[in-house]
Amino acid sequence: MAMLAAVPARAQEPLNPPSPLVRSATGRSPGGGALTLEAAERARNLGLSSMAAELYRQLLDAPGASRPALTLALATVLLDAGRAAEAGEALRALAEPRDAAWHLRAGLAAVQLKQLDVARAELATIAGDEVTPADRAWYWFLQGALFDLAPVQDVSKANEFYLKAEAAATNELAKARFQLAAERVRLQFVRPTKEVADQIRRNFERWQGRAVGYDAARSYAVILAALERASEAVQFLQQQVLLTLPPQERGWRDEFNFLLGLIGDRGRTGAGRNALLLLLRSGTNAERQRQALQLLAEASRVEPERSQFRAELNKLLAAAPKHAIRESLLYYRAQLALAEKDYAQAERDANELQAQFPGSPLRAHAFGVLTQSAWEQGRYRSVADNARKARAELPAASGQARADFGVLEAEAWFRAGDFRNAADAYAAVLRERPAGLEPRRLGELMFQRVLAEIKSGSPDAARVLDELENDPAFDLENQWQAEWSLARALQVQGRTAEAYARVNRLLAGQGNEGAAPSSTALKPELRARMAWLQARLSFEAEQFEQTLKLVDALVAAPGEVNAGLKNEIASTATLLKARAEFALGREPAALETLKRLRADHPKADAAIYSYMIEAAHYADHEKIGEAQLRLTSLTDNPEYQNSEYVPDALFQLALLSERLGQEKNLQEANRRIEQLVSSAVAAGQPDLIFTARLKQGDLFRKLNDFPSAQRAYEDLVIRYPQRPDVVIAQLALAECHNAQSSADPAHAPVHANIAQLKFEELRDRVDAPADVRVEAGYNLGALLARRGQQPKAADVWWRDVITPFLLDDRKPFEPGAKRPYWLARTLLDLGALLEQQEKLEEAKRAYLLLLERKLGYGEALAKTRLGRLGVPPAGR
Repeated sequence: MAMLAAVPARAQEPLNPPSPLVRSATGRSPGGGALTLEAAERARNLGLSSMAAELYRQLLDAPGASRPALTLALATVLLDAGRAAEAGEALRALAEPRDAAWHLRAGLAAVQLKQLDVARAELATIAGDEVTPADRAWYWFLQGALFDLAPVQDVSKANEFYLKAEAAATNELAKARFQLAAERVRLQFVRPTKEVADQIRRNFERWQGRAVGYDAARSYAVILAALERASEAVQFLQQQVLLTLPPQERGWRDEFNFLLGLIGDRGRTGAGRNALLLLLRSGTNAERQRQALQLLAEASRVEPERSQFRAELNKLLAAAPKHAIRESLLYYRAQLALAEKDYAQAERDANELQAQFPGSPLRAHAFGVLTQSAWEQGRYRSVADNARKARAELPAASGQARADFGVLEAEAWFRAGDFRNAADAYAAVLRERPAGLEPRRLGELMFQRVLAEIKSGSPDAARVLDELENDPAFDLENQWQAEWSLARALQVQGRTAEAYARVNRLLAGQGNEGAAPSSTALKPELRARMAWLQARLSFEAEQFEQTLKLVDALVAAPGEVNAGLKNEIASTATLLKARAEFALGREPAALETLKRLRADHPKADAAIYSYMIEAAHYADHEKIGEAQLRLTSLTDNPEYQNSEYVPDALFQLALLSERLGQEKNLQEANRRIEQLVSSAVAAGQPDLIFTARLKQGDLFRKLNDFPSAQRAYEDLVIRYPQRPDVVIAQLALAECHNAQSSADPAHAPVHANIAQLKFEELRDRVDAPADVRVEAGYNLGALLARRGQQPKAADVWWRDVITPFLLDDRKPFEPGAKRPYWLARTLLDLGALLEQQEKLEEAKRAYLLLLERKLGYGEALAKTRLGRLGVPPAGR
């Protein structure tokens, strides 16, 4: 459905990889949830109650949702939309105890359902000091409605409370909502009879052209609508009131156009819609114009009404002099543009609103538009900046909204890779935590703060984690994920022993190093997980005998944990034991352990993965046939067809076939990759599909089937243009064209031109990994040399490869880097080219540079060539 207003934020990639032993992890983005919540609030503020209700329902359906707060918000917008029965149903779903916020909404629902005794009873249960600032306007509105609808109507009192509700509104659009709600209450509760209608009609005819006559006309139209004679009411207002209204009665014209819009059809050509458009174009009552804007927006959620509404907004904003409610018009158009993904227009309108109305209460919402626009486009630094500004615009009393923007800022910094700012932003949200923030959500934020500290490289990450673990709101699963993340980070940094020592201390109840013993013991479920981590870290530290002892102790006494966690710990720990036995060279014991694992936990992930562990053991010992048998035991087992490990097992089978090297083996590897792609699509593993297709292209090249290899690489480049590692496929594609420029004489120039262009693009891409740029640069020079452009080839090799990546970059190469190999080949080929050009001294410098930098390739050949050029061993 084409939607007018705020839409839920585009789904983002999960912030973090999943942690083991966590089954309830949702993978949801706290920032995305906060942005959708803010979008729902904006929709409500615009008067788009139905849209807001849809967004709140989406939030309620999300795992880990804050049900009480979201249910109250949903009930509020359902009441705004006049859907009182649904609101009541939602409220009844909330269990006791029920607070003032619940009773207030129950009272408002009862008013709409004409259950006035129930409404009065609900109001009587509410103490005025229990009403939150955010609900105070509705509290006054409920009292006004009950005076308005009393058996003996007290209009004076009703208006007094309605005015209090309007005064408590935070901006003009919110005020318009209460005015509109009051009008609807009066329409709903008119007690009409035909006799009363006839009498009021006579009063109108008698006093036509005077104020009392206009009052009578309004009352008569309302009564006709209440008698389900809306078409007569519309005809009466059009032909007998508006048509005869003197031009100077501009205020009454606004009132009658508004009433016609409230009663009449608001479809594309409806009388109600036309009246509201006329009120917007030429009216003088700004309050009625804002109400008209809300009614039109709610009626313009689908085409063709939406396009008509957009066009009308454009006309009103382009008109001179500037419209009286220009601030509101800009806000509505910004929201419309945002919903249609017209980000430039949305941002122009939001920025203009801020510039032209610096004191506007809508500034925070305008920053919300800018925040969502940037989020949708993945511009996370801009998200952080606008979320911070929105938060600054909100008063301290708006705790939940401030917290949401704080979460958005923190997550945006995190996604932008600025982990230091992310950690500080998470800390700020936790310091100001509003009373209504649920413990589960607080736990997520605490975990994210720890993770940001870890990723920022802060030496205080462990201390921050220790401090947060004393907070009751830090739930067990988020504590565990934080501990797991810290341990993994220490391992990546080569500090496995430190991670192992920390876990040992915590399990011994000693807290952080140098600190006093922990005042509270680890809870059973966290202790069981930490004991599992202790065993795993002992394995990573290559203390395999200790691993066996820890696993046996853990499986024998897992502690008081739920059955699901107990089984998962037992199965994964048993697999760890088998791996330790393999590492100790105890193959029979390891195989027996795997057999027991599969018997005791046949459907556990660890049991399925055990086939891959066993296959890896055989492959490491060059028993390729045995390894293939174990992997096919996984891939061909009908019970495992839906396992996430099947695609990976198929990939390993392809790699094993490739290792065997014969043409039939390479064809078998290709068949396995085709199986893998089908399986990975079903399992939702796009990363593995990319890796497999890349390997498939390599296999085709080994089979000298360059056209098929070219198609495989082209498919990757087209399908995955946004992946950072797509440059690897682009490089392979360039090399494929390069190979065909030699192997396919008929099309050699075409392939050579394409290869040259692609090598040049990769050489110049500053966002590409250095390994890719160096390899592309080497191949570019080699291609130019083969095409007879030796001077240009020498320039490319020296200027674009050796100078930036060897002479100017003196840092040590990272483990596994491919640059040393390609740099060495570049220097060898450059030296050979310079020898051909009889630039012998320059050739010598190239060979000597290769030896000086100890690139690990070609040193013997460089020494031979130097000897041939007369350089003695001492000079090398």
